[in-house]
Amino acid sequence: MVCKKQEAVTATEGEAVRNPKTSTLLRHADTGVSVRLLEADRSFLRDLSKVQILSTDLADQHHYGHLKGRSTRSLGRLEAAGIITSKSLYIAGEKPATVYQFANPAVARAYGGGLPMTGAKRTDFHELMTARAYFALGRPADFRVAAHMSRDEIDQCRDARPDALYTDPTTGELVLVEADAGHYTQKQINEKMGKWSSAGLRQVWAQPARGVSANVPASADVQVLRL
Repeated sequence: MVCKKQEAVTATEGEAVRNPKTSTLLRHADTGVSVRLLEADRSFLRDLSKVQILSTDLADQHHYGHLKGRSTRSLGRLEAAGIITSKSLYIAGEKPATVYQFANPAVARAYGGGLPMTGAKRTDFHELMTARAYFALGRPADFRVAAHMSRDEIDQCRDARPDALYTDPTTGELVLVEADAGHYTQKQINEKMGKWSSAGLRQVWAQPARGVSANVPASADVQVLRL
């Protein structure tokens, strides 16, 4: 089965439906702390709604690089207002990172997003790898994580739901994005790749630059990002 072409979504259209009023966010945050959102803040929150978790280094690079203090002060304001929350993430072979997510489901829904679904089998680092892939791919306008996929899209993926997908704006093809935090075995990689390749689906795999259990082999239809 070859994947269907999708209707490409422009960045303008995507952003137009994800720009809630500050008063709406503060009502859902319910902290009593006021804040004025800058365009950089709104850009950060729009991207957060697509990937559900973001790190300080990504915010510094893509949203607050023009500020003297980078993201520190701005994200502190958003957290104090109850719009986002933060925690430390310890990654083997890397410096500890600070990662952010929406403070609660209501705030996340206001931006069309959600909270990361993490646990024993799905770590914060795995979710961060998906976010890193999003930026490495140029922030596709209709990038959506597994929780926002339609039943039709899941069926096209042979019920092997990827971590995210998006539409190639040039070809209209559906592109699958799979993140590996470094723990996939070669068997697991081969099984997923085989299902998607047999369906004629393009794939992007994101793996850490070092310390992986097995490397994903690149091919004509498989792009590998070492992040």
